[in-house]
Amino acid sequence: MDLLAVTAEPTGEQRLVTIYRSTAVRHLGEHEDHGPLHPSAAAATRAGTALAARLSVPFHFARPDRPDDQAPRWRP
Repeated sequence: MDLLAVTAEPTGEQRLVTIYRSTAVRHLGEHEDHGPLHPSAAAATRAGTALAARLSVPFHFARPDRPDDQAPRWRP
C-alpha cells in the first residue's frame, strides 16, 4: 500500500512510503487488534493521520477497509 501526498498547487502526487503487510504487522504488533482494517491500512492510517496533523493538512483514506492503490484521489 502506498501512502501518497496529493497536492492541489501544483497539481500532482508523490509517494511518501510503501507499507507492506509484513512491515505493518511488525510495526503494529503481532497481536494488536486493528478491527476490520488490513494491517497495512491500519499502519497507513496511523502514519498518515500523524503526518497530516503535524503539517496541518487534511488526511483522506479512500479505502481503509482494503488496500487499493487505484482508488480515486481526493482533492479539496
